[in-house]
Amino acid sequence: MTPRRILLSLIAAVLHVSCTGVLLPCPAHARPRGTLTVALYPYVPEARDLFSELAAAFAATHPEVKVELVERYTESHSHEVRVLADDYYDGGLLKTEADIYEIDTVLLAEMVRAGKISPIDLPRRDFLPEARTAIQLDDKTWGIPHWVCGNFLFYGRDDAAIARARTWQELIAALQDGGSVLADFTGETTLAEWYLTSLAAVDGDLATVARRLRSPDLFPPAVDALRRLLQFCPEDACRSEELHHRPGAHARLFARGQARAYIGYSETLHDGLQEIQQNCRPDDGCRTPDQIAVRALPPITPHGRPVGWVDALAVSAKLKDEKRQLAQEFVEFATSWDAYALVLNPPGAAAPRYLLPALAVSHAQPGLEPPLYTDFFEAFGARLIVTAEGLRGRLHEHAKALARRLAPARRFAERVVSSER
Repeated sequence: MTPRRILLSLIAAVLHVSCTGVLLPCPAHARPRGTLTVALYPYVPEARDLFSELAAAFAATHPEVKVELVERYTESHSHEVRVLADDYYDGGLLKTEADIYEIDTVLLAEMVRAGKISPIDLPRRDFLPEARTAIQLDDKTWGIPHWVCGNFLFYGRDDAAIARARTWQELIAALQDGGSVLADFTGETTLAEWYLTSLAAVDGDLATVARRLRSPDLFPPAVDALRRLLQFCPEDACRSEELHHRPGAHARLFARGQARAYIGYSETLHDGLQEIQQNCRPDDGCRTPDQIAVRALPPITPHGRPVGWVDALAVSAKLKDEKRQLAQEFVEFATSWDAYALVLNPPGAAAPRYLLPALAVSHAQPGLEPPLYTDFFEAFGARLIVTAEGLRGRLHEHAKALARRLAPARRFAERVVSSER
């Protein structure tokens, strides 16, 4: 644990003990004023630990507030308690009750139309332009950008052919010289994202992408590009329901040297690095962390762009007055460089989370220590971020059609790969 984390934890502990009356009476300004409940995006590395680090740091300056993580919700008709991570995108977030919601902005319009959140003041920070756009609807700001994400291409640092591939075709040509690529091509939401990725890689103009998404038919060049890539992706791994439901499995296989390249989100590298640290033996053929390089996926045509996504923190429409102000303060803290440095600089030799802040990089912010951050920010670039109303429904219809055009899902031929989290 870093000295900063130790200090924050000690301050939070002292304030908590002091205000329970064990040591001395709690001053009026520090008596508990209530609880803030936070439904964070559930698919980040070590989500509970990340929340605990944020909550402890916030408690250091707000000892009167208790911050609680919301991980479950109750069905209104059956009263069944369900886990938010099981169906975040399929109505789970809409049914969750919290003071603060972390929203993948593909769901933003649904949350707004359901009356779950209210407009919020955006702090004066250098948010990425694409992130600013993603949290706008009806000329109002509905959340504060927290993370940005999207697919990246991971490969060996000495692989010059993949490093210099300027187009999708050149990447395919490099793979034809030998080696496979790993990626998850299973599940409706995943295939929906791949279809949008391929559409934008052909032509990244937002109006053009939106027009092609409105069409009931798949766009042939986008489908053909995905099928060409899948030639080099082992069907039992890339079209595997089993691996689809084992988060980080493809990154772990790549870390073990079982593919030439891997396509996935930045934070999935955390799983690959954990595999190297915890499970690789000297004779396993695993990569070392400094052998891994990252870049953006190349476009299919010169007009193509990579796709990105934004997760934003929003405030419940039910909050009023003092509690709403506290929620705003928590959201502003969680999206500050101090908070990013706290949760993204790992203690000791722990594997970095490699989540990407939604702020533009400058020399003024606290440094992010993990070595690949510079490459990730450069590779993220000016991505196309689509948040139109009805987007999710249209994408999922295309995903069903795409699944019928790809090889059937296959059973995974077990390799040596750990599933420990």
